[in-house]
Amino acid sequence: MDDHRPRLLRHAFMTLARELDSRFSSLLLTGRVAKWYSQIGTEATSVPAGLALEEGDVLCTLHRDLGAILAVYLDPARAFPELGLAAADDRRPPPQELLYRLACQLLGRADGFSNGVERSFHYGFLAPQEGIRHAGMISHLGAMIPVAAGCAFALRQAGGDRLALNFIGDGGTSTGDFHEGLNMAAVWRLPLILVIENNRYAFSTPIAEQYAAERLSDRGVGYGIAAETIDGNDPEAVAAAMARAVARARAGRGPTLIEAMLGRMRGHSEGDDSLKVVPKPELEAYLAADPVPAYRARLLAEGALTEELAEALDRRVKELIEDAVGRALEAPGPDVATARRPVFAPVAEPAAEVEGEPATYVEAIHQALEEELERDPSVILLGQDIARFEGAFRVTRGFWERWPERVRDTPIAESGTLGIAAGAAILGYRPVVEMQFADFISCGFNQLVNVIAKLYYRWQVPCPVVVRLPSGGGVGAGPFHSQNPEGWFAHVAGLKVVCPATAADAKLLLKAAIRDPNPVVFCEHKFLYRRIKEVLPGAEAVGRLGEARVRRTGSDLSLIAYGASTWTALEAAEVLAGEGVAAEVVDLRTLVPFDEATVLASAKKTGRVVVVHEDQLTGGFGAEVAARIADQAFPWLDAPIRRVAYPDVPVPYAKVLEQALLPTRDKVLDAAREVLAF
Repeated sequence: MDDHRPRLLRHAFMTLARELDSRFSSLLLTGRVAKWYSQIGTEATSVPAGLALEEGDVLCTLHRDLGAILAVYLDPARAFPELGLAAADDRRPPPQELLYRLACQLLGRADGFSNGVERSFHYGFLAPQEGIRHAGMISHLGAMIPVAAGCAFALRQAGGDRLALNFIGDGGTSTGDFHEGLNMAAVWRLPLILVIENNRYAFSTPIAEQYAAERLSDRGVGYGIAAETIDGNDPEAVAAAMARAVARARAGRGPTLIEAMLGRMRGHSEGDDSLKVVPKPELEAYLAADPVPAYRARLLAEGALTEELAEALDRRVKELIEDAVGRALEAPGPDVATARRPVFAPVAEPAAEVEGEPATYVEAIHQALEEELERDPSVILLGQDIARFEGAFRVTRGFWERWPERVRDTPIAESGTLGIAAGAAILGYRPVVEMQFADFISCGFNQLVNVIAKLYYRWQVPCPVVVRLPSGGGVGAGPFHSQNPEGWFAHVAGLKVVCPATAADAKLLLKAAIRDPNPVVFCEHKFLYRRIKEVLPGAEAVGRLGEARVRRTGSDLSLIAYGASTWTALEAAEVLAGEGVAAEVVDLRTLVPFDEATVLASAKKTGRVVVVHEDQLTGGFGAEVAARIADQAFPWLDAPIRRVAYPDVPVPYAKVLEQALLPTRDKVLDAAREVLAF
C-alpha cells in the first residue's frame, strides 16, 4: 500500500473536489448560492498540481482550481486518516475548519476568507504561519500571471528554493498579461510554473478561433523556457510533469509552461448555456472520459485501491462536506459595516523634519530613493532603463552598481512590471516602479486599478507599491509625454495620489510613500526637475501624506493648486499683492488622502476661491475641490468658484501651441480678478 499512497491521495482529493463542486451546483439550483463556476473535469490537473507544492510555495488560482486549493489547504493525514499517512501537520487548522471557512466564502458568509466582500475564488489567504500562501484571482483573465511571477520574484529574492504555481485557461493565453508576465519570468529565470487548463473552448470560442499554433506549449519555445503538452485527464501524467517543473524551478533553471489538455464538460458558469457550442459527439466523448471515475476505476483495476477503501474514502468525503456546508448554510451573513471596511492599511507616524543640503527637485527624488534603499532591504526598484542607463532623467544614477539585485531593468511591459510589483508586495517587498513617462501608465491600468488598488480591501493584506510618474507639460514633449493623469487615479478607491510642488516635498513625500503600506501614485512634474532648488530635509526626515500646506497666507482670495501649478499660483499671488490683494496659496501636496480641513478653512477665511491645475478641466481634480467647497463652505462664499486648468485637448508639440493652453500666471490673474470683482 505504501507505494500507492501518492496515487490514493490524488484519488481522495479528486473525489473531495468533485463532491464539493456537485454540492454547490445543487445549491445553485435551489437559490442558496448566486453563481457557480464548476470545475468538473479539471480535477485530474488541479489536484496533482496542488499536491506538488510544499510549505512556503505560493498557489495562484482561477475559478476552476478547487482541487489545487483543497490539496494545498488540507493536511492529508487529518483529512483522510483512512490512508494511514505520516504524522499530521499541526500548523494547519483542522480540515473541517478550513472547509467550513471555504464553504462560508462560497456562500458569502461572515466567516468566509473575505467576510463576504469577494465572490467565489477571488479571495486571498496568505497564512505562511499555517503553511498556506494562496493568491486568488480577479475577473480579468490573465491578469494574475504577472502577479504570480511577482510572487516568484519575491521568493527568489528572499533566497531558498520556493516557487509559485499559477493556472490559466486557453482563452486567457490571448491576453497581453500572459505574454508580458511569462516573458518577464523567462528573462529573469523565475521559479514559476504556469499550467494552461486547455478545455478547447474558453468561454465559448473554439481554439481554432483563438490561436494558430498547433499547441499552446509551443509558445514556451519562443520565450526560451521549458514547455510541454500533457493529457490533463491523466493524474499520473500531470504529477510527472509537475515533478519535472518543480525540480527545474527549485534548481534555479527558470519557469515551465505546462499545457494540460482537458475535455469541456461544463459551461463557463452553471446555467449559462455555453456548453451548446461543443458538438454533441465531442461532448459525449468528454463525459465518457470523466477523469474522476476513470481514475478510480484505474486504481481498482491495478490493485492500488480496494472497494473497501474506496467506500471508506467516500464516507469520509461526505462527512467532511456535510459538516462544512451544513454549518456554513446556518452561519450568519456579513455585518453591513463590512461593506465600508478600510481601503487603506494603517500608517505609522513619520519622523520629524531635519534640514540637510540644497538640491534640485530631481536630486531630492534621487536622495529619497537612495536613503530608502540603504535603510530597508525590502525596497526594490523596477523600471525601463533604470539600471545601467540610470533612468531617462538620471534619477537612479549609481544605484545599480550598489544594489544590482534590487535595481532591475524591465522589458517594455508596464502591465507585467506592475503585476510583478504586486506579487512582490504581498510577500513583503516594497517595490518602487518608475514609468519612463506618466503617459505610459495607461498600458498598466488594469494591474494598478483592479489588482493593486483593491487588494487591501479585498484581502486585508497590504500592497505597498509606489508608482513614480514623470508627468506634466511645459517642455515641448507632445501629446504622449506630457499628460497629467492624476485625475484617473484619484477616482480609484485604494490608491493614494501625491503631487509634490517643492524639492523638499519631493523627498519627504516620496519617503513617506515608500514606507506607506498602501499603493501610492507619485506624480513628479518634469518641468520642476531641474528648475527649482532648495535646502532639503536630512536623511531621518519623513513626510506625511494627506496634509496640504499654506504656502502664502492671505485674507482676500484663496488660490488652491498642486504640483507645478503651485508655483503658478504663487507668481499670481505676488502680482496681486502689488495690487493690494492678499491672496492665500494652498498647496494640496496630496490629492488622496485629501486635506479637506485645510482647504475649507482657507475658503471660509477668504470667501473667494480659484482652483488651479494642469490636468484637463473636465474631470480634473479641481472639480472635486470645487465640489467639496461648494458642498461644505457655500455660506462663506462671496463669489462663484473658478477653475483654471488645461482645456480638453491633447498636448501639442510646438511650445508656442502648448503655452497657449497651459494654466499660466496671467490666466490665473484673470480668473482671480473676475472673482474679486463679483
